[in-house]
Amino acid sequence: MAKEYYIYVKGKAVPVSEEVYKAYWKITEHEKYLQRKDWKHNVISFSALDYDGHFIDNIIDERIDLEKIVEVKMQIEELNKALATLTKEEQELMEAIFYREESLRSIGKKEKVSYQAIGKRRDKTLEKLRELLKDKI
Repeated sequence: MAKEYYIYVKGKAVPVSEEVYKAYWKITEHEKYLQRKDWKHNVISFSALDYDGHFIDNIIDERIDLEKIVEVKMQIEELNKALATLTKEEQELMEAIFYREESLRSIGKKEKVSYQAIGKRRDKTLEKLRELLKDKI
C-alpha cells in the first residue's frame, strides 16, 4: 500500500506526490532556517515593515527632520565656498582654531606673535566670513 502525502492549503489537506511533498518541506525548512539566522543577527525583513499595506509610512522615522538635514547641508556648502575665498593664511588660521582646536597661545608661539594678534586675525577673518555669508545662510 502506497503512502499518501498531503500538504495543507488554506486549512484543507491537498493530496500530492512524494516528490512535491518533499520539495515543499525542503523549501519550508529552508525558510525557517533563514528566519532563525535573521533573528540571530537582528535582521528585519522588508516584508515585516509592510504589515498594513503602507510600506513607506512604516519606514519613515518621524524623529528625523529631513528638511533640517538638507538645510544644514546647504549651509555647509555655502560655508565651504566662503572658506575657499579666504587667503591661504586665513584658511590655515581657521583650520588651526576650529578643526585642530589649537589655542590662540599655541598658534601665537608657532608664528612668534602674541595671542592677542592671533585673536584679532581670527576676529577679522570671522567678520569677513559673516559678510560673505550674510544673505546666504
